[in-house]
Amino acid sequence: MDDSPTRNFIFGGLVMTSLNDFLREYATPVLSAAGFKKKGAEYRFTNEAGDSAFLTFSTTRIDPEACVFFATCSFVPEPYWAWLNRRQAEAEFPPTDASGVLAAYSVLPPDAFAHAPASSGLARARWTFSDRNRSDVGTGLAGQLKTEELPRIERLLMRPGLLAEITSSRSPSVRRWGAVQSELVLMADHYTTQQQETLLAAPDLDDTFRRDYREWVAKRATSGG
Repeated sequence: MDDSPTRNFIFGGLVMTSLNDFLREYATPVLSAAGFKKKGAEYRFTNEAGDSAFLTFSTTRIDPEACVFFATCSFVPEPYWAWLNRRQAEAEFPPTDASGVLAAYSVLPPDAFAHAPASSGLARARWTFSDRNRSDVGTGLAGQLKTEELPRIERLLMRPGLLAEITSSRSPSVRRWGAVQSELVLMADHYTTQQQETLLAAPDLDDTFRRDYREWVAKRATSGG
């Protein structure tokens, strides 16, 4: 098989085009009805508290006969985005994006739509479709989004629900940062000073984090954030 850079570029472009057309037909109607805004292969929903969920689709060029892609759901709570940008004035915060992920999970395909159904780990998260089963996979994805993923996203956009997932012992974990740090920042507006100090006493936290967190919480309280 020709593995030249030119061929790979063309192949990759065709796969991305195929995925975009696929999403427009099957994913967009379901997600738009739920209030998600589409930008490229990414869908975003932000609730009234300013917490955002991003559903991102990305291709991988491993099969010249099919479109193989991942679907990842990422959560960027407003307090975590504010923490990441704490060195800046609030008015200068950049628009929230999926780079500020506090927790995330892969949307796993059913065996019939998985590229490697017998695999584990990241390989098990790969969806796939070709001309012969495009409609079946699209309909299956749309149904899964509506009945499984959207209710889960709604639950995890509530901070207590996300905290329960972050602190859960289930594997794979959704959290992308330390459990104690995640809890402190996520619940900064809800925990009392005593609750915060109890968590800040955790031995795995360093003094720099403790100092920065106390300063940030105090500033956030005075600014009404």
